[in-house]
Amino acid sequence: MSSIVHQHNLLQLFMLHRKELLGYANSIVGERHAAEDVVQDAYFRVIGVEKRKQDDVIQKEPVGYLYQIIRNLCLDTLRKKTRENSYIREEDLSIISPDTGKISPEQQAGARQELVVLRLALNELPEKTRLAFELHRFSGLKLSDIADQLEVSLGTAHSMVASALEHCKESIKRQTQ
Repeated sequence: MSSIVHQHNLLQLFMLHRKELLGYANSIVGERHAAEDVVQDAYFRVIGVEKRKQDDVIQKEPVGYLYQIIRNLCLDTLRKKTRENSYIREEDLSIISPDTGKISPEQQAGARQELVVLRLALNELPEKTRLAFELHRFSGLKLSDIADQLEVSLGTAHSMVASALEHCKESIKRQTQ
C-alpha cells in the first residue's frame, strides 16, 4: 500500500514541476515533442527505480533527482539524433533543386530506381533483421521496443538495424555506379 501512495506522491511531484521540467528538457533537446517524451520517460524511470528500491537519492532530493534523470535522458536523445543524422549524407538532399525546390523528372526516376533496389536489398535480409530495420526506420520504434518485440537483446537489435542499413546502402551504391 505504501508503494502505491509513494507512486501517487511522485506523480504529484511530477505534475507540480512539469512546466519547469519541460522547459529544462526543451532547453537541452530543442524540440517540444522530444522534451515531452523525455519528461514522460523520466517519470517511468523514477517509478521503476522506486519499485526496485535501488536508489535513496529520490528520498533526499526528489526534484534534483528528476532534473538529473531528465538531463541524462536529454543527452541520450541528442546522441541518438546525432547518430541518425550521421546517416543522412548531403548528397541525399541533392535531388531537390536549390532554385525551385522541386524534383525534376530525372531525379524522380532515379529515386524510384533506388526504391526498387532498396526493396530488393530488404528482401535479401534475414527475416528478423529486415523486420528490425522496418520497425526502426519506418515505424519509428526505439531499439529497446524492437528488442522486446523480437525477443532479442538490445545490442542484437542495434546490430540488426545497423547491418540492414549498411546492406541497403551498399546495394544502392552498387546499383548506382
